[in-house]
Amino acid sequence: MFHRNNRKSMLSELTIKEYLAKTAGADSVPAGGAAIAINAALAASLTEKIAAIILSKSDDEEVKSYMETMIERMQILRDEFTECIDRDTDAYNELIDAYKMPEETNEDKVSRDEQIQKSILIVAMVPFDIAEMAMRMMDFIIDAAKNADKRIASDLCVAISSARSAVVGGLIITRENLSSLKSKQIANEITKKSDEIESEALFKEKDLFDWFKTLKY
Repeated sequence: MFHRNNRKSMLSELTIKEYLAKTAGADSVPAGGAAIAINAALAASLTEKIAAIILSKSDDEEVKSYMETMIERMQILRDEFTECIDRDTDAYNELIDAYKMPEETNEDKVSRDEQIQKSILIVAMVPFDIAEMAMRMMDFIIDAAKNADKRIASDLCVAISSARSAVVGGLIITRENLSSLKSKQIANEITKKSDEIESEALFKEKDLFDWFKTLKY
């Protein structure tokens, strides 16, 4: 029988200095998966900040209404990405536990292999989920930027770069884990979707950067 790891990560509760020190330490986690979640959360936070600035300065009721909606969306995404810091670590720890399962009998071996495969898929899908959410968030970043002057729009260029980093990094991790998945049909389907998400994210980042270069102070 597989005994789930009851230790829940609380990395999201650490201070920045504590988190960085833990990442630099000898433990296997936190690593890349948690890092991309932080990048995505940072992008959401920057977007929320700029949306609030635009809201405070705009006289256009339609723009103000959209910024209010954007702020709410970014708050939700910021919380979801923060939760993913711990989700990724917990998923990885469960995979490690699966590899430690007994192999004394054929039944043990079958149970162990099944749990390993389930855990691999979960470990692959957490960064995939982060990447997909980050790619979709980029539309809000672009919308916010196009309602901002160049001084604050520059922060949104940083936000979209952080989001793109979360997308590309997350999908690298996803593809790497999928290489250990025995179901090639599932692996191929997720890989195809990953390629589409990455391509769209890179396009969105370039689109914003190209637009930003046309702005004048």
